[in-house]
Amino acid sequence: MTGNEPPQLRVRLGPQATRDETLLAAGSLRKALLAAGLGDIHPILDDESDVPYVKLHRIDAELATLLEHLVRKGMEGKYKLAEELHCVLLDHGLADFPVPVVWGQDTIALGEISIHAAERLACILGAEPGPELADTPDWPESNAVYDRLNAAFKAATDGGFVDMHLHSYCRRCEGEPGIQLVSIKLDVAGRFVKALQSAARP
Repeated sequence: MTGNEPPQLRVRLGPQATRDETLLAAGSLRKALLAAGLGDIHPILDDESDVPYVKLHRIDAELATLLEHLVRKGMEGKYKLAEELHCVLLDHGLADFPVPVVWGQDTIALGEISIHAAERLACILGAEPGPELADTPDWPESNAVYDRLNAAFKAATDGGFVDMHLHSYCRRCEGEPGIQLVSIKLDVAGRFVKALQSAARP
């Protein structure tokens, strides 16, 4: 490639895609880009490696901005759901809850919360209040809150799954205990929002 050639993006379609399937995908993408007014972007087949790819040529700054706008417009509903979840968490006084972030096609990332915030969230979702927590809860207390939040979340979201990891207090590094709420699927996020909306505000 010379310095005068346009930048290229290479998008892997997956290890099982055949050459014909990849070529078809490139043609379908080309039609969609034309319909969106992005005809200067040219998807082409790259089958030089074992796994075929689609490469997008002629991505200058203006085209990149237009393509970003198009992608974000198609994801408006997902961004709206993440914002709605953030707002209802704030309504419940969970200001220290991380801002939910759209992650991929069907997932919202949540982030890490303190054990005290996890306890409040469990109670909001219907759990009975647990014993008063120490300023820095130790492992048994933190684990009990983890179990209560996990059970309350499933009950409030009709069996919804949230990927959770407990980080207990570390005396060696004095790391604060917390619970990592990794991510939830969009349908579960919708049920999570409804559960929070129906719960009594503080």
